[in-house]
Amino acid sequence: MSTEIELKYRLDDALARRLLAQRRLGGYALTPFQLKQVVDAYYDTPDRRVARASYALRFRRKNGAASLQLKSLAPASGVWHRRRELHIPTEHPTEPARWPHTPEADMLRAIVGEQPLERLFTIHQQRHEARVLDEQGAPFALLSLDEVRWRAGQREDQAWELEIELLSHGDEASLRALADALQSMPGLHPQTESKYERGLALLQG
Repeated sequence: MSTEIELKYRLDDALARRLLAQRRLGGYALTPFQLKQVVDAYYDTPDRRVARASYALRFRRKNGAASLQLKSLAPASGVWHRRRELHIPTEHPTEPARWPHTPEADMLRAIVGEQPLERLFTIHQQRHEARVLDEQGAPFALLSLDEVRWRAGQREDQAWELEIELLSHGDEASLRALADALQSMPGLHPQTESKYERGLALLQG
């Protein structure tokens, strides 16, 4: 199990388009953006056992790879989001018997028990990714400028979101310095809700 540390912001379409043309952000250099297509389907049991265990469960497809991902439901602190996460490689999100025999999969089986997993909502993202470089030119964070579309039954919503995730070998002090620099950027606002929370709100109408 690892801990994900990231900054999250909301922004409008005009600012998002301007950021895609930039090669620096908050004084740090960016690598060229690469477009990735990401599809996330969120699941839980009918009695919401995963949520009651303080996790969100998503099945992600990205660049041909598929996995189940458990993320802890921890409240944000302004732009800062820290969540435990674990990964289960599988093409079968609703069939526990076909998951690999790993500690992560066994943990999820114990949470779910005999209950079926049902889809709650789906998130489609056009994700523009760039690495953020420190003063020595080494990458310390992954920037994702996401055009997000939620679908829950007949309901839909969409928005732009900026995420900056600390890489496993990155220096948190550099990420904190970047967060400080972005505080005064016009049009960039803290996003305290996760995409999961916003999907639940759409599901509940």
